[in-house]
Amino acid sequence: MIDREMVSVSVKDNRLAHCSEQSKIKQVMHEYEGILKDKLTEKRYVHALAVCNCASELAGIHGLNRRQAELAGLFHDYARDLPADELLRIGRAKELVTHEIEQQCPLLLHGPVGAALIEEELGIHAPQVLEAVAMHTLAGPAMGRIAQIVYIADLTATGRDFPLVDYLRTLSQTSLEQALLECIASTISHCLEKRQLIHPQSIEAWNYYSQELKGVE
Repeated sequence: MIDREMVSVSVKDNRLAHCSEQSKIKQVMHEYEGILKDKLTEKRYVHALAVCNCASELAGIHGLNRRQAELAGLFHDYARDLPADELLRIGRAKELVTHEIEQQCPLLLHGPVGAALIEEELGIHAPQVLEAVAMHTLAGPAMGRIAQIVYIADLTATGRDFPLVDYLRTLSQTSLEQALLECIASTISHCLEKRQLIHPQSIEAWNYYSQELKGVE
């Protein structure tokens, strides 16, 4: 049996990307893909692979840990296909419910629930990976760079098709900060167009990164 702890340890140190453990890490990732395939629909599984690849590419461009980005991208939708009542049950049991909106729309819990489950079931403990999985739907203030990348990758990976996607893909190559803000804006705009509820955490993320970008400018 492949030691899955190896991946959660390896993502903490870029130097391991160049060591002899790489072949074993590839085996672990292959095993993870098999586990994920059993949990998701085919369409969702293909999307997860696309987000994994996109996150890896963005991490490489912006000088971040590609292993962390790949792992978080692969598992970002780990809990996405759980029934709503199961998401809510787990969310309540693990004290992940932060707002009444999540009780009305339990799907919003699939990020935090997914992060809790990959830690519990797969032994993945890298905080950057867990944060990225937990935050990929709603975003939030002061996210780490891996979480930012996965949020962007989820919206811009191969297979996504909406009017601004090419613009967001291009922007993400040059400025994570601007791409993140535009991705948050796109998500909020979509919710408004569909007359859907908007979680306060997403509004807080918009306000936070708007001010951050103004400070840079």
